[in-house]
Amino acid sequence: MITVHKRGSCQEIGRRGEARTGFTPTLINREQMRRMRPIVPAVAIIAMMAAIGSAQVCARAQDSKIQLTPTTRPGSTPASRTLTIDQAVDLGVTNSKNLRLAAEAVNKARGRTNENRTGFLPTVGSDVTLTHLDEGSSFTLTDQNGNPVTVPIVKQDQKTVGINASVPIDIVGQIRAAVQVAEFQEIAARLDYNRTRNQTVLDIKNAYYDVLRAKAFVIVSEQSLTNSTDRLRIAEANLRAGTGTRFDVLRAQTDVANAQQSLIAAKNQVNLKTATLNNVLSLDQNTPLQVVEATEPAIPAKDFNSAVDEAYKVRPEVLQSDAFIRAAEKGVYIALRSQLPTFGLAWNFSYAPDQGGFTPRETSWAATAKLSIPIFEGGLAKARTQQARSDVNTQKVNKQVTLDTVALDVRQAYLAMTEAQDRLAVTDTALIQAQEQYRLAKIRFETGVTQTPGASPLLEISDAQTALTQAQNNQVNAKYDLQNAKARLDRAIGRYAYSANAKPGLPAPKPAR
Repeated sequence: MITVHKRGSCQEIGRRGEARTGFTPTLINREQMRRMRPIVPAVAIIAMMAAIGSAQVCARAQDSKIQLTPTTRPGSTPASRTLTIDQAVDLGVTNSKNLRLAAEAVNKARGRTNENRTGFLPTVGSDVTLTHLDEGSSFTLTDQNGNPVTVPIVKQDQKTVGINASVPIDIVGQIRAAVQVAEFQEIAARLDYNRTRNQTVLDIKNAYYDVLRAKAFVIVSEQSLTNSTDRLRIAEANLRAGTGTRFDVLRAQTDVANAQQSLIAAKNQVNLKTATLNNVLSLDQNTPLQVVEATEPAIPAKDFNSAVDEAYKVRPEVLQSDAFIRAAEKGVYIALRSQLPTFGLAWNFSYAPDQGGFTPRETSWAATAKLSIPIFEGGLAKARTQQARSDVNTQKVNKQVTLDTVALDVRQAYLAMTEAQDRLAVTDTALIQAQEQYRLAKIRFETGVTQTPGASPLLEISDAQTALTQAQNNQVNAKYDLQNAKARLDRAIGRYAYSANAKPGLPAPKPAR
């Protein structure tokens, strides 16, 4: 066999391009070299192609280098970044490791398709062998002059060079069916990239809105602490003036301590949510990150049925199910391969310079056309076809499950958005009422009177502060729940899955045909 000796790194292989054969040149004399001269170019070309192929493999391997370094480096000091939600989405999609994994799955599927396409192409090979027998055989004759002449029958050292080529003829379409199966699987892999992108964008938006939500809670906590501090100041002033009680001061101090704890917890939530956003964006955890207030674009008025209909047409999971069904249907044809005839052409050339006898034939070639027709295969094709048809039915059931899952996903997102819209309207009204209630309670507290005779003005304003804080928190939750629900509905429909730059995914929904 021709052996390509790889020396050193890929760069050295590409630079040297060394290819050696399995025989030793010093064992071949000049006469033998003269006889082999017609086939040396062919052997050299084959060896060169092998060397070039090795260099190309190395070059492709170098093109796909992945840096195995952690995203967060201890002691790093990244520059502060301020991001809008669109910038965050672009950055997160670019840096997403899940999308990288999905892209590698597409590359693997594409390689499988290319592998099956090679079935249409001819193959060329070469064999170079050196055989050393324990002893040769010959006989001796006497010429006209009485001199002995030794005629070798079997030489002790024998060298053989063979070149063979073959090309399959796809007379029944087996190779074409295998290629089509791989192509549908590649489409499914590309759609899986779109599915991953759809989920990735939602994860980024959710993390972004969680940071905004946490910052809004900080503002609520700061306002609560300011109000509590004011009450403590007034209670202490009243105590010094003799119009207040020690109980009012202690209650105000308790309110201040509780507000301080709430503020500490709210600020820590900002740090935690920022860390989550950094992780989703694949940024160093030491990166100071600032986000800009954002809202989801208004969704066109659509009922649930319209949203589901759109999801059925664009969700990658649904289109992926179609690709799997088409691949399984092609698999039924491949399962019949043991019953189908095959046809191929072959050409073989042999050079054997060490033949014995009186008129040794050193070179020979043969051309072959082979048609194979199976007669009885013991029911193998029937068993394979049974499995393949079961695969088709399985994929069809899987599509039904996918459609049900998509419909449920859209329904849940639609209801969550409707609920958030209704809650936001209610919380807006409740906040206005709570603010007015607190304003009146504050006036009565400052004047030392209450609505309830004998009750403490501080208890009244404390209750009003608790109600105000709860109303503010409810409004913050309703506001960002609505943004998250809008984003989830877009993801449920599949609107984040496609983009002109979504390679290696599909740039737009494309049904499998």
